[in-house]
Amino acid sequence: MLRLALLAWVTLGASLALAAPPLDYDLQANLPLAHTWRGGVVADGAQPGFVKYTRDMSNDWKATQEDGRGVSLCDGVQANLWLPIDGALAKQPLVLEAIFKPIGKDQRLDPFVNGKKVGNHTVTDGWNTLRIELPAGAVTAGFAKVRLHFRRSTTHKGTKTAAAIRAVRIGPASAPPLPADEAALAALLAPTAGAGLRLPSDAGLDYYITPVKGQALVGTASGGTAEVFAQLDGKAPTRLGGGASLNVSLDAVAGKAVRLMLRGQGGDVTLTGAKIGGGAAASITPKPPKYVVFWLIDTLRADKLSFYKKPNANGRKKVKTPNLDALAKEAAVFEPFFVQGTESKSSHASLFTGTYPVVHKVYTHTANLSGDHTTLAEAFKASGYKTAGFCSNGYISDKWNYTQGFDSFVNFIREGKANNAQAVANAAIKWIDSHLEKKADAPFYLYLGTSDPHVTYRRHSEFIGDYDDKNYKGNYEKYLSGEELGKIKGRKNPPAERHRARIEALYENEIAFNDKHFGRLVAHLKAKGIWDETAVIISADHGDEFWEHGSCGHGHNLHQELINVPLIIRYPGVLPAGHVTGGADGVDLLPTVMALLGKPVPGDVQGASLLPIVGANGAYPRAVMASNGADSFTLQVGPAKVIMRSEKSIQAYDVAADAGEQTDVFGDKLITSLAAFDPLSLFLSRKKTWKKADWGAPNNLTAAFK
Repeated sequence: MLRLALLAWVTLGASLALAAPPLDYDLQANLPLAHTWRGGVVADGAQPGFVKYTRDMSNDWKATQEDGRGVSLCDGVQANLWLPIDGALAKQPLVLEAIFKPIGKDQRLDPFVNGKKVGNHTVTDGWNTLRIELPAGAVTAGFAKVRLHFRRSTTHKGTKTAAAIRAVRIGPASAPPLPADEAALAALLAPTAGAGLRLPSDAGLDYYITPVKGQALVGTASGGTAEVFAQLDGKAPTRLGGGASLNVSLDAVAGKAVRLMLRGQGGDVTLTGAKIGGGAAASITPKPPKYVVFWLIDTLRADKLSFYKKPNANGRKKVKTPNLDALAKEAAVFEPFFVQGTESKSSHASLFTGTYPVVHKVYTHTANLSGDHTTLAEAFKASGYKTAGFCSNGYISDKWNYTQGFDSFVNFIREGKANNAQAVANAAIKWIDSHLEKKADAPFYLYLGTSDPHVTYRRHSEFIGDYDDKNYKGNYEKYLSGEELGKIKGRKNPPAERHRARIEALYENEIAFNDKHFGRLVAHLKAKGIWDETAVIISADHGDEFWEHGSCGHGHNLHQELINVPLIIRYPGVLPAGHVTGGADGVDLLPTVMALLGKPVPGDVQGASLLPIVGANGAYPRAVMASNGADSFTLQVGPAKVIMRSEKSIQAYDVAADAGEQTDVFGDKLITSLAAFDPLSLFLSRKKTWKKADWGAPNNLTAAFK
């Protein structure tokens, strides 16, 4: 809504001065992602990072104070906590410890580990200390799932709960017990000392990170020395360095998911100035573009394009897109780039408003895009641009309120017109000519929503021979309709391999057809003499699956083929050309545009400007995220990816080793799992209020995160 947008810009002007998400990794700012190691990982109910152990998708635990102690109130009668157990710890005699206060009278507790009851504990009023020896084999390397099952719950501080949890640990039986006294416990667990990180002798902190080439851990230790170890999945920890003054290269583990282990030696060590550094931003001076064209290619997955080097999961060759290839050579090409939904309405809403689906709530067939959000078109209109849209996606129309901010908008499907890229390019060329004749130098924003790779997939004789035998005879010789694709998707048995290849070839020849008509538009902009004054954005709303994970089409999973799409921004003289590998989300597009326009970001935007990572050297990677509505979520950072549908349905993938996401390594590769699962858990605890410009990406926090 334009009025709200203008009001937000006036009232939130200070947001222009907010620090950008960091290029380096500040270990103190990222303490919520750190694991406190005291003879084992301690889940500290007084710390914000406690949510890492609850793995609470719906955020039902509640952080509060109880008798002056920081605690977390469990959800209902069960306190479910997932503690990471490394191979060395799993080989030792172990104990389960917990410090808690029961809520309500006459409570009873049954403790379980990995689904098996491990002992008994008589619950008393007030604070309890649980310490139970675990049977041999009860815990193996991976996640130890601790369940403290109480008799009843009661309403306490506005939530239904059975207990206030102060701390839980699975540790060596030989280790001193967790102290019951709060002062002693707080002193033992304290992760900081003044302005530094606290690393007690032979104890410390673990971070699950994904460094890139050229980065190093720096910091200064006092009170002893700091030792730095790195562990990869399936390997023993190795010492990278240590001492009082740290400058430890991480090149040996660059590009991998790493357990970074910081341990004190020789005393109660304080580590100050600790960060993983090496990132350097490019010098970019924002400047409003004179003309902007946003060419969206519905259903285009990134791995089909040759300038994205990741191979197709099924081994098919890249599509020939000479016009997009030429643009990419002059543009910032973002990878990975995740859209926030797996179908048109949800992902368009995030691209247009910079908000996640849990906020804009456009993830049902009937939901409309709210007028309370500022859209891309409204942002341009408020900045003096003439705005127009031509779209061949029936959902992106006034019926669902997507035309906010457009001076004129044509939806080809709603108006019964031809709806391929040729028609969109024709309409755009006509509109550009008319605008330039009438408005002289007036700036414009032109949204062009094309949908050729979306069903119906049609054969184009000019292109089909590049992707399949022209002599194919079968059900899909000329086209595959959306109705037929829906029938195929619902079958237990897919079509024969030959027919599946034909269906994918039709999809690929549609991408080539789209590229041809994008090239016509580029040629026209050049002929009119405005090409070098025009910023061009290329993206997609989602991809399509071709049986990589047992189905076809879109809207049903969070694998790469549906959510990893292109983002290309060509803006000569402002954005340097090249691949931007820092990680970008659809919600980042609007704040990036606002930065170029020199305007403050509307208050509800959850993304962050991408300008700081364009041309940056050695930036620490940002997590990328997507969701299916509010039901399932995914997060990827570097090689680590996790998909969470519920607490009982979680998969993890090492996408560096398994680009097609065929092997679920959740728990088996604990380090890879935690590198993605920790930040996803943190995000889910604040998913409706997360703002990357304030708090950073969920895997690389700023000091503002609380």
